[in-house]
Amino acid sequence: MSKILPWLLKGFLILTGILILAFIGVFTYVSLNKKKIIGLVTQEIGTKLNGKVDIRDVELSFFRNFPEVSVLLHDVSITDTLFSAHRHPLLQAEEVFVNISFWKLIKSEPPLKGLQLEGGTVYLFTDSTGYTNTYLLNPRRDTVTTTAKTPYKNELKSILLKDMNIVISDARKEKLYNFMVTRLDAGIDSRDSSSFLFAVRADLLVKSLAFNLQRGSFLKDKTFTGRFDIKFLKKTNRLVFDSIDVNIAGHPLNLSGSFDLKGNTPQFALRLHVRKILYPFVRSLLPAQLNRNLSIVDVDKPVDGDAVITGPLKGGDPRVYITWSARNAKVKTPFLDFEDASFEGYFTNEVVAGRPRKDPNSKIEVNHFKARWHGLSLSSNRIEILNLYKPLLTCDLGSHFELKTLNDIIGSEAIRFNEGAGSIQVLYKGPIEKNNNTNSLLNGAVSFSNASILYTPRNVEMKQVNGKLTFRNSDVFVENLQCLVMDNLVTMQGRADNLLTLINTQPGKANIDWNIYTPSLNLGSFMYLLQPRNKKTQSKRNNNRVSDMADKIDNLMEQCTLQVTLKADKLLYKKFEASRTIADIKLLENKYVINKLSMDHAGGHIEMNGSLVHERDNYNSAKIRAALQHVEVNKVFAAFEDFGQDGIVGENLEGKLTANVEAAMIMDDKGALLPSGLVSKVDFSLKDGALNNYEPLKKLQRFVFKKRDFDNIRFAELKNTLEINNGEIKINRMEIQSSVLSLFVEGLYSQTGKTDMSIQVPLNNLKKRDEDYNPENVGTETKRTGSVYIRGRPGEDGNIKFKLDLFNRYSRDKENALMADSLNQK
Repeated sequence: MSKILPWLLKGFLILTGILILAFIGVFTYVSLNKKKIIGLVTQEIGTKLNGKVDIRDVELSFFRNFPEVSVLLHDVSITDTLFSAHRHPLLQAEEVFVNISFWKLIKSEPPLKGLQLEGGTVYLFTDSTGYTNTYLLNPRRDTVTTTAKTPYKNELKSILLKDMNIVISDARKEKLYNFMVTRLDAGIDSRDSSSFLFAVRADLLVKSLAFNLQRGSFLKDKTFTGRFDIKFLKKTNRLVFDSIDVNIAGHPLNLSGSFDLKGNTPQFALRLHVRKILYPFVRSLLPAQLNRNLSIVDVDKPVDGDAVITGPLKGGDPRVYITWSARNAKVKTPFLDFEDASFEGYFTNEVVAGRPRKDPNSKIEVNHFKARWHGLSLSSNRIEILNLYKPLLTCDLGSHFELKTLNDIIGSEAIRFNEGAGSIQVLYKGPIEKNNNTNSLLNGAVSFSNASILYTPRNVEMKQVNGKLTFRNSDVFVENLQCLVMDNLVTMQGRADNLLTLINTQPGKANIDWNIYTPSLNLGSFMYLLQPRNKKTQSKRNNNRVSDMADKIDNLMEQCTLQVTLKADKLLYKKFEASRTIADIKLLENKYVINKLSMDHAGGHIEMNGSLVHERDNYNSAKIRAALQHVEVNKVFAAFEDFGQDGIVGENLEGKLTANVEAAMIMDDKGALLPSGLVSKVDFSLKDGALNNYEPLKKLQRFVFKKRDFDNIRFAELKNTLEINNGEIKINRMEIQSSVLSLFVEGLYSQTGKTDMSIQVPLNNLKKRDEDYNPENVGTETKRTGSVYIRGRPGEDGNIKFKLDLFNRYSRDKENALMADSLNQK
């Protein structure tokens, strides 16, 4: 080892001496040929650039890149002939370093090897008239032949930009590319005769990458860093790079692309691949308008994305195609917010090839969408948004769920789901923006299976609900909904036109047509309809769209008009029983309107209309008009509780009744009539009538025909108009031709002690009547001579007392009362 060390030291000293001699030789040569070197460099610049070159100062740098030699140019500018008008130099740099090859310099070959620009701007522009300064990049015409004859060529090995601003502007085609370059290294390998290979290291800020200034810039104000290779193919004049890794604003991306520079219509193509990137960050890489378009949704979890951007370099918008996928993310949309969402999708700005690549020709599509919404599992095969200028959404959503889960979601105080299963299928096609006036774009169906639904304003529960609710556009349909309501088996159909619009705008104008069929209906079970609706409590709800919809549902149920058509094979209410019932009823907020009620009852037929108004607690006013045809009078009186009077009750009557009834009455919340509140007019005809055990007539036996049968009296047609008011019955003059006697009755029957009745008994009643006597009417205007008058008034005990009215004082009192009323009216 001790012998080798002196030799190593000796060799090192020899090598050092050689390097020093070489350094001295190069330095000496450069110093002696400084003018020549500077001349070669400036000549090379002047040869390559077809413009005016201004250089404030030039110096030779020997030590900066030893053993290379550099020419340092200070304050360099290159301008075109119209610079005084537009004031945009092609190049303006504080320092330009030109690296030259020492050996080529010795051999008098073009020495340019590297170029470094610092602190300046490269500005290529085309103005609105089409004028451009890019012609400066073409060689001077007077140097073309000279450079063509030389056997040597420049071999530029590197380009370095530091703190440079590169701008490419085309006002005519509205393009602007602007890059703030912190550092851009490009090593050039030209050993392959068919191509150049650029080894690039980039660190820059994208100020603008606008293919269309009106639509905004890609990657605006985003940093771009990376180390990658780019190849330029000489024959095809293409710049290509494949699967290079770069960073944009600190996020890694993989890029591939090509720039076809040959011909008059150069094209480019870029392919981007990114994984686990936040959706807002993806949007920030896109032009402002496209960013706003995609902001209609928001995704909180990272997504995987790929993009293909292709288009012309000289004019027109590029084609943008972006795909993405997400897993278990929260997604916010203008309509609903989702949790645990997984989906795939894409965006394109060229739906129809050949049309302009702008918003009206753009589309967003989401596929294989699965998510949860307030605990409900939802899925969609396809969600599509067309025309991002006026976005049109097409969306299908489906779900299967337990109905109880809807209670917390909807939060309605009008409807509660107690049990059962449900499913929903919805298709929406319409604008994305909120539009209350025309919501005619929703289609779908909601199905119920073995459901139990409580309608809380009336505290009524529908059980064993099975059926389907369908909505088409803004119209809602109920199809074959079967359920038990208060132990009544009911089948329902219904529709509500424009309901989904009115629920948002004018719930009070909503009309629901409802058809109900039941084999048997007990009206006693539905007396709750007479009771006031339960008032809504001011429950605390979240301030969101779901609670808003719950309020809208509640308001609709309170304010809408419900038009009901009821068909019942059998109708029951207390003692009343009817068949083949058909009812047309309108239910308003506090009012029921019976447009028409038709039924068979007591061997005949009844038709009715009227209204019922809830005015206050336990107070309901009703009005009816009824037409009875050939019904059994005793059953009618019994069913209608003797019409709120006890003057003539059903158990005393027989016969076929035809009548027109007009009545106004007061009912309590249990449906019971208040006699004092009854005002009625009954125009009736009773045929084949009989009066059994009617006490007022039986009292006549005290005066006449004591041996005749007053217990069972048969009548000729009995007809009259009865006026009932506040417990009083006004009996207009009425002819009674019976098997016992003939009578003419008129007066007032009162339950308040005001009874005053007159009974005319013609003397021809003295004639004996056989058992087969057939009574016949002679008319109420028969002469009153030859009669006995009996007057009935309340006695001291309150019961009616009948006494002889020998001089018919009743008629004189009646005439005097009428005259007094006439005078009072005057």
